[in-house]
Amino acid sequence: MLTDANGTLSNPTTPDNGKTWIATFTPTANVEDNSNTIGVNLAGVTNAAGTAGTGSASSANYSIDTKRPFPTNLTIEDPKLCAGESTTVTLTFSEALNRDSLTLARLGFTREVPVNPGTLS
Repeated sequence: MLTDANGTLSNPTTPDNGKTWIATFTPTANVEDNSNTIGVNLAGVTNAAGTAGTGSASSANYSIDTKRPFPTNLTIEDPKLCAGESTTVTLTFSEALNRDSLTLARLGFTREVPVNPGTLS
């Protein structure tokens, strides 16, 4: 296995006696980076005749996004309301969310009160 700050690459295996090699990359949690590459030092490998390769080969850049989105700001336009009034609540996240993932069912009131404190839309 090969591990760096952004993930772990499993030991390579070959399904066809050495021409094709396969390894599994598992990204590290809480990483957001789009400048990743995987490379091989060809001087460290040999063919069936024992001839060593030269140079290196690298993949194209690939992205990792295992960071969880989190709220960075929550503001209430008017924090003191009376019956019949309404206000705007603005919630800002650390990154764009999938439009279908934040629904009214995910929002709620954080303290228990004996009566319904209002409605969210």
